[in-house]
Amino acid sequence: MSFLPGLVQTTAVVLSFLLPALLFGYAAIPGLRSPGRRFRASAFTVAGLLLIACLTLPGPRDFGDVFSAVFLLATAILLCHVFWSLLAWPFTLTLLTAIAKAEHPLTLEQWISACTQGEGPTAFAENRLRLLFGGGMAVSDGERIVMTQTGMAIVRLVRLVRFATGLGSSR
Repeated sequence: MSFLPGLVQTTAVVLSFLLPALLFGYAAIPGLRSPGRRFRASAFTVAGLLLIACLTLPGPRDFGDVFSAVFLLATAILLCHVFWSLLAWPFTLTLLTAIAKAEHPLTLEQWISACTQGEGPTAFAENRLRLLFGGGMAVSDGERIVMTQTGMAIVRLVRLVRFATGLGSSR
């Protein structure tokens, strides 16, 4: 039994290191200026390259090697997404730094005001809503906000993951 990674697994590790480089490299492509599009393009690129590697690299293909390579790359994509999200959409850090800048505990209203540069809860909600619109998960229909098919698919996926991991009910 060898504890050294196989060729496909090694390729997955190399592609994991390529992912952040693609995120910054794809910034030069005008159609990929959106952080979400750029991340999806980078993730699909490395996944496609892994698929090509699985089909073209020499040597025997063991299901376990391919399966582990896919999970190695998926783990790298998820980890990279966490860091990319903090860089591209620093909302969570903004929430945290608003508390850190205050030298005393804040009320909810003071915290919202600090996070929205003096605005109120409406600006807070509109900021979050722009992300849903930008991600194609919701659209504005006059005065109403309507969930798209993409939004519904994401909701179902999140519910499934929360249920499967015991993080909440399936509702």
